Amino acid sequence: MISFQFTLKSTTKVNGEKSIIISFIKDRKNTSLSLQKSCREDQWSYETERVKKNHPEHKKINAFIEKYHKIIEEIIEQFEDDNISYTLPDLINRIKTYKGKNKTVSYTEFQLQNIENLKKSSKIGTAQIENETLKSLQLFFKKKDIGFNEITYLSLKNYEAYCTEKGNKSSTIGIRLRTVRNIFNQAIKGKIIKETQYPFKDFKLSKIKTNSKKEYLTQDEIRLLKNYETKEPKEEFARDMFLFSYYSRGINFIDLIKLEKKSLLGSTIHYIRTKTGASVSFKLTDLNKSILEKYDSESSSNFLFRIIKNNNTDEIYLKNKCHKYLKEFINKPLKEIIKNLKINKNITYYCARHSFATALKFENVSIDIIKEALGHKDINSTMSYLNTLPDTKLDKIIEDIII
Repeated sequence: MISFQFTLKSTTKVNGEKSIIISFIKDRKNTSLSLQKSCREDQWSYETERVKKNHPEHKKINAFIEKYHKIIEEIIEQFEDDNISYTLPDLINRIKTYKGKNKTVSYTEFQLQNIENLKKSSKIGTAQIENETLKSLQLFFKKKDIGFNEITYLSLKNYEAYCTEKGNKSSTIGIRLRTVRNIFNQAIKGKIIKETQYPFKDFKLSKIKTNSKKEYLTQDEIRLLKNYETKEPKEEFARDMFLFSYYSRGINFIDLIKLEKKSLLGSTIHYIRTKTGASVSFKLTDLNKSILEKYDSESSSNFLFRIIKNNNTDEIYLKNKCHKYLKEFINKPLKEIIKNLKINKNITYYCARHSFATALKFENVSIDIIKEALGHKDINSTMSYLNTLPDTKLDKIIEDIII
């Protein structure tokens, strides 16, 4: 049981007035919230909990008090209707963040705010996925502002069919739908929408089949890539970056652009993986030495490669630079190269890491060594990673038995 009343604060301000507050009592606990309004004690009625007519702004202040009275009653009613257990701090927080029944937040507005929060947290990759998902939904609904109530079981089924018709892979569709589900979960936790609006109770993502096997290049295909005659600088850069990663234990591009000159000792590079914080060291091959010389930075730069300007080490800047280079200068021309080599695979820069790990797996290198080479912190991560790579040993056993 909760009770509240509008009253005056016991202490008097310098000007002789007292602050108008809301006093709450619940479960034998009490608290108060200031309305940022005040009056003299002779201008206040404790019986009606309102300002008397002898106050010059009594109508304005009383209307303000009445507005807050309705807000509090509405919030308490919402808590009780939803059968939500709440404390006084919960109530105060809801009052401070109250937007009103007629000022609902749309799905679009909520996701755009989430994207901004992700960017501020330097989670640029996740922000990009959310942004692409929102744009896809807007194209499907043929409108910019989408309401939570418009995303239902049936609309999700239709959206899934729409994505399939557009040629999206099942893995892409799965990522987008999981993104939508995450937005709904956050909105429910934030009390933006009710649990009854959750469409994923009926729409099951587990039914969406995804191919978790990672694309990779065989060692023969790597040789084809090494010998490929590039047609333009973009192709040359994309090829060189992929090969540098392959021969550098599958280094991620974010770690490649962050390599500093002090990371290079003799012919060995030492760095800390951005993703895991694990320490990784590798010896440069002759090919990687030539690639490094080709793209060596100017003398004033702290970095090895001439990608980062002005020695900027801001994380958001680095991640934005990473995504821009991967999208425009590596993955796009790399796809053209793979097409020209007549390799029917969806290869991106990250596949260099898959290719490196697959090469070790095919040679039956121990999982402990692969773990260290990939810069994983624990063996479970390596086992999980290798499980998504092809297994020629199993193929050979089956071949010997049934063929």
